[in-house]
Amino acid sequence: MKEKKSVLVTGGAGYIGSVLVRKLIAQNFNVKIIDSLIYGNDGIKDILSHESLKLIEGDIRNNSLLEDELKNIDYVVHLASIVGEPLCKKIPESAKQINEFATKSLVDLSKKHHIQRFIYSSTCSNYGSTFDLVDEKNTLQSLSLYSETKVNSEKIILEAKDSEFHPCVLRFATAFGLSPRMRFDLLLQEFIRDAVVDKKMIIFGSTYWRPLVHVDDISNAIILSLNSPLEHISGEIFNVGETQQNYTKIELAKIVQSFLPLSKIEIQDSKIDPRNYKVSFDKIKNKLGFKITKTVHDGTAEIVEKINNNLLNPRDSEFSNISKQTENVKIY
Repeated sequence: MKEKKSVLVTGGAGYIGSVLVRKLIAQNFNVKIIDSLIYGNDGIKDILSHESLKLIEGDIRNNSLLEDELKNIDYVVHLASIVGEPLCKKIPESAKQINEFATKSLVDLSKKHHIQRFIYSSTCSNYGSTFDLVDEKNTLQSLSLYSETKVNSEKIILEAKDSEFHPCVLRFATAFGLSPRMRFDLLLQEFIRDAVVDKKMIIFGSTYWRPLVHVDDISNAIILSLNSPLEHISGEIFNVGETQQNYTKIELAKIVQSFLPLSKIEIQDSKIDPRNYKVSFDKIKNKLGFKITKTVHDGTAEIVEKINNNLLNPRDSEFSNISKQTENVKIY
């Protein structure tokens, strides 16, 4: 019988984390979460009593906490972050501390505790703005503080690789889909929210590209990177998504409109969107055998169904990172 591995998930109560930890438990991992619980524990409260799960409420900038909680851990999945440019602009010092400086400390302490695999949550927004199809070999463009912290952290992590420490960087496409810790401040979910609440989607940069990936498939990619042979993931960067799931913003709005036909689309191309990237996901498909399980159409359908059945209210401010986090995050 395979030895049960222990995984530390930073930010494990968040939008991605609350999906991931359920899948890890189902895959027979012992899971320890470190999360500051700025959004509360709603995303994981129904599984807190599970024998394979342990929650540590704490800030990843606390090195003594990390030192204690990394004992007897096999793998680290580092999700904790101030996510997105609007929030990073509101709290830039804390964003730099959490997204970059704490990542450096976590890497150093993980090496000290002989942790073999370190999976890092990065973003395809690091590619910046280009109309060409980009892959992992393309030069990165930091167009925001958020991207800058992610690019710098990638460099820190990959340069730490040695014969005993095997980091892997996963650059996620724009996330979407249902999660126990739901968000409506992500691109597809913003369109759905506006179509439901305002009966109108206002689009700027309508012909600009975004790749999208379901939060279930983000979690599947993380687990795949934990289970794959070390030589396949060590020091590697993988874009996470599906090449056929690159869409222009107007195409996304029309998909949402097909589910919510009473909504209108208003294009405001006078406003500039600096980000524009169309991404290849061939590497993770060919090297690790990754395949998505849910498309943008699937994700839109499941969210709209929940809304129509009054099981989800996109008006709730708790479904936005901006609403709570700016009030609670302090400079460390």
